[in-house]
Amino acid sequence: MNKTKIFTLLATATMLSSPVIAEDNYDIGGMVRANYAYVDYDDASQDKLGDMKFEVAAISFNGEKDDFGVSMEYRLRADFDAIKHGFAYYSPNESTTIRAGIAKVPFGNIGYISNSYWLSLQYYVGFEDDYDSGFSVQYDGDGYRTDVAFFKGAENSASLTNRFAADLYTGNINGTEYTAEESNQVNLRQSFFVDTFGIKSTIGASVEYGQMYDNATGNNDNRYAYAVHYDGTMDAWNVQAQYLKYQFDTATSDQNAVAMSVCGGAYEIASEASAVTVNVSRKLTSAWGDLKIYNDFNVLMPEQDDFDNSYQNVTGISVANGPLFAWFDFIVGKNMLWSSRSNHVGLQDAFGDWDKKVNINLGYYF
Repeated sequence: MNKTKIFTLLATATMLSSPVIAEDNYDIGGMVRANYAYVDYDDASQDKLGDMKFEVAAISFNGEKDDFGVSMEYRLRADFDAIKHGFAYYSPNESTTIRAGIAKVPFGNIGYISNSYWLSLQYYVGFEDDYDSGFSVQYDGDGYRTDVAFFKGAENSASLTNRFAADLYTGNINGTEYTAEESNQVNLRQSFFVDTFGIKSTIGASVEYGQMYDNATGNNDNRYAYAVHYDGTMDAWNVQAQYLKYQFDTATSDQNAVAMSVCGGAYEIASEASAVTVNVSRKLTSAWGDLKIYNDFNVLMPEQDDFDNSYQNVTGISVANGPLFAWFDFIVGKNMLWSSRSNHVGLQDAFGDWDKKVNINLGYYF
């Protein structure tokens, strides 16, 4: 989508929502972020002592009138632009919210299963902060929350890489042609909220079933996933844990991999694996702002005997002060996309090394 279409879309949304604006029940915002990275396994990065670049800018709109509302966010990078989410919603009562459009997939921990800018390993295989095209129903009961959703497909074409959530990709990677795209996905997530001995906990489980349409053969293959997740807070401490198991039934039995794309890149992941994420964080206050110190640990374990585990550990601190927000991360990765020199997740490890990276992301939100 070019820039003229972006501003036309925003102008149209503003005109259509004029009754909302008249009641001052709307919000237009956005953010701009820059990123510094020092990569220990890249000679050019070492020679230059890292690189500082513009990362992303975004514009968002949220409006509500009576029981109806709309929410959208569009992001622009130097190399591409893409929608993150855009949906209308209806709340017939205080407990129920129905969303339709490009909406967040209810799978895994409510919110995020990570603290860092880098997100968790589970994001890169499509199971954290994912947005697809369809509808969802959220019901908030007394001490629990139920989410049910159906998604017809990903937010844009499977042949594109301009997306901010990882989805199946159709194209050639390392000489292998991948032809499957996401279709007809059903999600169910159940979460319970418990407050015991001063520990506020969210305990939940998620399941996902979907099809993979093969553009080459016209066949529909299956994909499955489930997760159990926990989020607990006591005073300033927080612990998150999640176990994920997924399986993509590929038509080619000897392939054992599927293709994904996100943030302008395409890569391969093991077609069947389990993953564990364990995070610990603590909040602090200081003259610099609100701080959070954290360590996020991730491992993905493929089912295929000739594939190797992928690891990612992020130790860092985030700082929030008014409109400013920053992450300072030290990333250690092994056989992991963008955290190491391996350009995949859960395939055979060609390097066998633990790679390191320093990443600083600075953002201004308005």
